Amino acid sequence: MARLSAPLVLRILSICNFALGSASLAVVGAQASMVGSGMTVAQAAELVAVFALTFSIGAPLAQVFIGHRRRRDVLIGGLLVLAFGSVLCAVAPGYGWLLAARVLAGLGATVVAPMASSIGVGLVPPERQGHALAVVFSGIAISSVLSVPLAIAASAAFGWRVVFVGLAVLASAAALLVWLTVDDESRGVRLDLRRLLRALTHSATGTGLAVIFLQVSGYFVTYTLITTLLRDRFGADTATASGIMFGFGILGVAGNWLAQRLALRFGANRLLYAAMGTMLPVFLALAVVPAYWWAPVLPLLVWALSQDVFYPSQQRRVVELEPEIRGLVLALNSSGLFAGIAFGSFLGGRIAQASGVASLPLVSLLLTALALAALTVSRQAARKHEVQARSMRAA
Repeated sequence: MARLSAPLVLRILSICNFALGSASLAVVGAQASMVGSGMTVAQAAELVAVFALTFSIGAPLAQVFIGHRRRRDVLIGGLLVLAFGSVLCAVAPGYGWLLAARVLAGLGATVVAPMASSIGVGLVPPERQGHALAVVFSGIAISSVLSVPLAIAASAAFGWRVVFVGLAVLASAAALLVWLTVDDESRGVRLDLRRLLRALTHSATGTGLAVIFLQVSGYFVTYTLITTLLRDRFGADTATASGIMFGFGILGVAGNWLAQRLALRFGANRLLYAAMGTMLPVFLALAVVPAYWWAPVLPLLVWALSQDVFYPSQQRRVVELEPEIRGLVLALNSSGLFAGIAFGSFLGGRIAQASGVASLPLVSLLLTALALAALTVSRQAARKHEVQARSMRAA
């Protein structure tokens, strides 16, 4: 196999994240078809939540039990399990079987993002790791452009099952592409549960990981039911909602492109403060703007831009906190991300049933404010550890 250049390998790895992101997000687009076929809004939201919950529990455990194996092999295996789980979703005879198949797909997904990111980081020098992470993560950003609006259109035309068929084909194609083109022999370090617990209880790292859980929870409280919000609160029809979400995805890709450039000039902390600080007025606007279809467009576009600056900046920060165990902290960060998806989508579904979708942006605002507070605590703890380390070296 000919050795490919690092930039090309990073793009191929981003395709793996595209498959992962689509598997998670496409269900949001298929929501209306699912509800039309007899599911409740809460059940449709739970399909997002159970996939995310499986990922959040499985990702760090996978690093403990198989993270020391060749990363390329683990990545291919995870993509194939994700594909098989999606096939089972497509043919599930009832909601219980569908939920179980989503768990299986989530198990396959647990290794995709951590392995793709770990391979990508290992290809470049330290000063370009933030850029590399943003490139690999761009697959998820691009999936937000295509998966939700395409799932809306495909499920409206052919039913929600065809969405899962598409996800299976996509994951299988990504696995084949990695097998054919990615020549990587790297392995992670062998870890045990005690090392996992030490990372979680380290003050700077633990609170740093809380940032992604809280922020993504806030994101998915509203995003999981975004098509319902656009319809019920702002009066958007299916075509209008699809167009708005396509624009949301386009700005998400622009945010990732911007993050790649900003990572070469600014530190992760500054970018995280800027991204989350911008989201606070966005959520407030979504709660108070008039009930016209065009009213949420500008806030949603700003939100998309900020969100995709946040993701790679957060990954970069946790790698900088624990560079010697980057595979584990990237898995924990991915775990926090999907735990946030699970909690946020579950909470959003319950709040929507209790008080309506119009209240969701205010909950998102509160959780984002808590994420900013966690970042401040983590930053202070990291500074304290750095001072202590310098004192020990001087002694």
